[in-house]
Amino acid sequence: MYDKNSNLSFLTLIREKLKDSQESERLPLTLAQLWGTGAGKATTIYPDGRSPDEVQTRLTLVQLDDRYLEQQLQFGEKTLKSRGKIEGSGIIFEQGEIPIQVCLLPDGASSNCPLLIKPRQGFVLESGWLLSPTQRQRLIRRYNGQGSWVSLTLVKEAKIS
Repeated sequence: MYDKNSNLSFLTLIREKLKDSQESERLPLTLAQLWGTGAGKATTIYPDGRSPDEVQTRLTLVQLDDRYLEQQLQFGEKTLKSRGKIEGSGIIFEQGEIPIQVCLLPDGASSNCPLLIKPRQGFVLESGWLLSPTQRQRLIRRYNGQGSWVSLTLVKEAKIS
């Protein structure tokens, strides 16, 4: 949720499990679970009903020191590199126009969202979940400057190193 000044105010995680499930709640996701490289496929759908796009992905997270990490994301022909500051159970990326916060949450979940939403500027929200020590999925929703969703991407990754 964002406050009246468009600053990130709070985040709610609704923990669900199947009725009669004996699965116990898991501790918060840790950076140690994410270090290394994951590879997979991203499938993107659009509100206008055009055919989905599929690209290969590769995400590498490397710890630089106690306070910083480096992320390299490859999707299709594009590669993005960014440096994040480790803050408690989260990471702050400040390279873009809007600082982004990644929160590591219980049950292997994560949230990636802007710390501030600027009027008439598009933004991205991401939810992720660790299905197993080697399988992760992320759901990425892009919005335009009018607040309409532009695309929805499901990324399925497997840890390869």
